[in-house]
Order: sequence, then structure tokens, then C-alpha cells
Amino acid sequence: MPAAVFAPTGYAELLFGIWKGFTELRLLGLSEATPRMYACESAAGGPHAHALGTGAPAAIVGTGPSAAYSILCEVGGHRGVLAVRESGGEAVRVSDDELRTAQRDLARHGLWQELSGAAGLAAYRRLGRAFDGPVVCVATSSGFKDFGVGERTFPVTENPTLEDLR
Repeated sequence: MPAAVFAPTGYAELLFGIWKGFTELRLLGLSEATPRMYACESAAGGPHAHALGTGAPAAIVGTGPSAAYSILCEVGGHRGVLAVRESGGEAVRVSDDELRTAQRDLARHGLWQELSGAAGLAAYRRLGRAFDGPVVCVATSSGFKDFGVGERTFPVTENPTLEDLR
């Protein structure tokens, strides 16, 4: 059983679904606990962080500019707030620079994520906290969704050399 789950969070349906699944496992007696849930949001918005910080069941916030468009939400749902509160987790706001660093590091390991998809890893690193058990950082979507993908073209080479591929 993971100690913590870090999920990229827009409206928080993914976050809620993960929490609900672990909660049902506990209710069925198949596990003793549920992991702490971490809503990983763009620093340019953060409605779940706002709701959790003010004690509100949900929140609507203004957003600033961000390239993390998949998690840049003005509206935070009550289900995401419930999942974080009930699990003892928190909402973590991450900057575009932190997202880019996590995205590059994931790419070095063969995982091509759009910027928002790297939010789990970026938030885990931001907290810099040790957990008593495994940590899951959810990666959500392909790099094909990133801005600018497909704008550059490359010549077709029938038998490419290593230099051609570089």
C-alpha cells in the first residue's frame, strides 16, 4: 500500500477516483489504511489549495499565466477537497519551472509527459518530505499534448545514420 499518492489535479476527478478506490479496499478489509492524497496544482491557480487553506468545501480562484494548461483550473471540486482532507494529505502548488524540471527528468527515463503530467513528481520534490512507505507519483498524459509539438519538421531519411538521428 502506498504511503502517499501525488496526482496532477485540475478538477480533481482523477484524485478523487484514486482515493475512492483505496478507501473501498480499506472498507472491504483488504487493506488497513489509505494513502495520503496530494493534489498537485499549478501555482498560477490552485483552487484546491485555496479551499483547503480556508476550510471551504470548494473554491473558485483567478488564474495567472501557465503553460500547464491541463491542470490550470479556476474551479476546484468538492470531491478533490474531500479526498485530500479525509486522507490527511494536502494540495501542493508547483511552478512552471518546477514542472519543466520534472518533465525533463522523466524524459531522461523514457517517459514523455506533457507539462501538466509531470505535476506529481514536481509536487513530491517540492515537499521534500520522507514518507513511511512507497510513494506514487501519477503521470497522466503524453508529451504530444504539449504546446508546440509538431511545429518543427524534419527531413525523411531512408537509412538514417546516428548523426541523422541526432
